[in-house]
Amino acid sequence: MKRIFSTVLFLAVFSLLLYPAPARALPSEGESIQLAVRPLKQSKITSCGPATLAMAYTYAYRLGNLSERAILTYAELQGWYTETKYPYTSPANMVNIIRHYTKNSSSGQVLYPQDGLDVLFGELRRGNPVIIDALTLFDDPRSGAHFVLVTGISVAAGNKFAVTVTYIDPQTGRIKSAPYYGAGGLWNAWRRNGDPGGAGWWLVIPISFESETPIRLGEYQAF
Repeated sequence: MKRIFSTVLFLAVFSLLLYPAPARALPSEGESIQLAVRPLKQSKITSCGPATLAMAYTYAYRLGNLSERAILTYAELQGWYTETKYPYTSPANMVNIIRHYTKNSSSGQVLYPQDGLDVLFGELRRGNPVIIDALTLFDDPRSGAHFVLVTGISVAAGNKFAVTVTYIDPQTGRIKSAPYYGAGGLWNAWRRNGDPGGAGWWLVIPISFESETPIRLGEYQAF
């Protein structure tokens, strides 16, 4: 029995050394990141998904110029976007759609607020805006699911829990900001959107190496 226990312990330690747990993207007090993504207003009342895909793709591939109209045409043909039938564009079909245009994408789901911060800080630091499935009105769980594009995040100096998120709302085509925590915060809307598979869901189209992406880090501009 002792020999078996020793063998199991050795294998566990070895696996940790070989496959260490990923480091958390811990925010620094006073840290601020903002990506210069061009806002886009969705053309249909239910086309927030295709609109956010168009913004994220065009930002990642500056010469790609993929329009919301092109995405809508393709997605409707595939049955991945239905203008009048819920969920209109599901998180799973958001992945299906973008895979038609690029293999360079990643998506997942987060369960806890710190995991959400890890994704947002980690991707934004790499210059990647993040599509998330939230609520149309962050403080109203009855307002319905809504895709938005997170483009920035900041932490107040002296208070690591005072996190503010900047995002593009395709419903209005405007840049907005909201606290991360709290009843009307982004995390609450992110985990309670009601979409099938939408709780904590996110998608990223990493920027191509040919893109020049200015990122505002505090008072510094990095290229």
